[in-house]
Amino acid sequence: MDDQGYRGRKAVAKALLQFRELELATLADAVPAGREWVHEVKFDGYRTLTVVEDGKVTMFSRSGLDWTAKYAEIARRLKRLKVRNAIIDGEIVALNEHGASNFSKLKDELGAGRSENLQYYVFDLLVIDDQDITGKPLIERKSKLHEIITAQDFENHIIYSEHFAENPDFLPHLCRLDMEGIISKRIDSVYSGRRSKAWLKIKCHKRQEFVIVGFTESEHAARGFRSLLLGYYDDGILQFAGKVGTGFNRDSQFEIRKKLDALKIVPKPFKKLPPDVGRGIWVEPKLVCEVEFTEWTPENRLRHPSFQGLREDKPANAIGRDQATPVQVAEKQADAEVRTQTPAARRRHPSAPLKPSKAGRVDVGGVSVSHPDRVIFPELDLTKLDLVRYYEAVAERILRHVGGRPLSLVRVPDNVDGQQFFQRHLPEHGGLSNVLVVTVPIKNRTEDYMMIEDALGLLSLAQWGGVEFHPWGCRADNPLLPDRMIFDLDPDPGAPWKNVIDGAAEVRERMTELGLQSFLKTTGGKGLHVVVPIERKFGWPAVKAFTRAVAESMAHDSPDRFIANMSKAKRQGRIFIDYLRNDLTSTAAAAFSVRARPGAGVSIPLDWKELKPSLQPSAFNLKTIMSRLNAQKSDPWADYFSLRQGLRADVLQALRIEAR
Repeated sequence: MDDQGYRGRKAVAKALLQFRELELATLADAVPAGREWVHEVKFDGYRTLTVVEDGKVTMFSRSGLDWTAKYAEIARRLKRLKVRNAIIDGEIVALNEHGASNFSKLKDELGAGRSENLQYYVFDLLVIDDQDITGKPLIERKSKLHEIITAQDFENHIIYSEHFAENPDFLPHLCRLDMEGIISKRIDSVYSGRRSKAWLKIKCHKRQEFVIVGFTESEHAARGFRSLLLGYYDDGILQFAGKVGTGFNRDSQFEIRKKLDALKIVPKPFKKLPPDVGRGIWVEPKLVCEVEFTEWTPENRLRHPSFQGLREDKPANAIGRDQATPVQVAEKQADAEVRTQTPAARRRHPSAPLKPSKAGRVDVGGVSVSHPDRVIFPELDLTKLDLVRYYEAVAERILRHVGGRPLSLVRVPDNVDGQQFFQRHLPEHGGLSNVLVVTVPIKNRTEDYMMIEDALGLLSLAQWGGVEFHPWGCRADNPLLPDRMIFDLDPDPGAPWKNVIDGAAEVRERMTELGLQSFLKTTGGKGLHVVVPIERKFGWPAVKAFTRAVAESMAHDSPDRFIANMSKAKRQGRIFIDYLRNDLTSTAAAAFSVRARPGAGVSIPLDWKELKPSLQPSAFNLKTIMSRLNAQKSDPWADYFSLRQGLRADVLQALRIEAR
């Protein structure tokens, strides 16, 4: 192979061989029927994605953390694979004496630093020898996986997960063996890297993850605590799920108590609680545990819960309540999903050949995209299809910021060098389906505003020409009470970049002094946003007055660097601390939104550690952003949606601001 061919292969491999989002199953209430489904054993362990690159093995947790060292013996054996490179999906488990996966045993083995007694059950293959095969049908991917796994003797440590055809007696048989349940998969489904109806999970027992929100003290000194207090998130709001006081041993109790003692004590996060938890000690909702139970009570509490172990592979703010989908509904949704799926290989690699329909359209995530080859960003030669595929790839991320909120949109009918429209309302006739994009009435407003709730709504707006997404700082169910404040640091062209950096750091410092945690992101342009989540207790006038006071204070203290007046004539060489975003109908570009400007910049969440002079917001654009997201091992805004904080009454009083 010549040097150019070798470099080309290495470039392809580098693009392919990265952590990517996993395919997740939807909970169903029964096993689906039909020859288009195959079924696998559901394991009770840690989901693990393995990347093999020229003899190097990296094993990732489901959230993208490098856990290779935890699974050292498995990784060592995987080096025997006779492949140049590969990405393999599977589950790390520890088997009990009956041959069933047991999460408690897995925790014990990992806690003791042992990996020689673990098994890696592998069930899917995403990449093989420089070829992304996520767009191939499941049955083809599994056939190739079986071929490469059975070609080696892995001494019963790396095991191909067999599938079987429909068998009505198999689920009861697995349950009698105390196994987790079944994963049912459509044989013709692609690997889309998201939660799918083409993969269904059917459990033997009611079992799921919960957030540990506190504990009750034990009267016996030999016990670390009496019970753990549990919760889950529903639309970003923490809900109480009850308590669990069984399933622990002495060692696990003291291990958990040590972790609890390291957390910050917080005020009681719930208004109404049963009398027996009134004396609970409440902590930051950081820890996640798995609990088995018999059912939910009418009061939405767990009945007969039993602790199974702490989970380290799932962030607390991602824990919701499992709701089983009726299998008949799931089967119909899977049918629709398989018919409209765009292979992930094409979504992630725009250079792959397209397969447009006869009408010149391309299906992306169930939305038919017209004029897919139209160039929107001439400077970077990026097309409408590139844009829509990007929004499909980040749908889960961006929807946390724009879903369920009144929404404004920057539409680009041709390209960013041409005409643009700032759209707040749906057209009266045609253009969009009101099933995918709904309208929100606002008090004292004559027109309704746009709102989306899911990926189909997001993609339909992108198909309509939407490039920039501007959510309001409030949720649609109560637009008069904002749930965030935003400081937009907008520099004059003559302002030094260092002053922008210092300005963001100063906003953060001032918020910290007032007991408020803040978050940083790029604007997608030349500035920075500092975002402060708040409880929905304060009206827009109070929030605007508060942010104005902060902006004017900064301008007063450093008049040579900052200004609180939007006049561009007065801004020369300084940074406008824009507080005007904090008002009803005012907006700012959402996190993960592309900007409708040359350069295709993206507003991207940052870790505060990245705030230094070397930070270059222009480096985050539509061409580069997925490399950053795929390489990220943690979410810099992990605490954003679970944080509960408000404006202090004494501060508002000092500023003569009324809460409403």
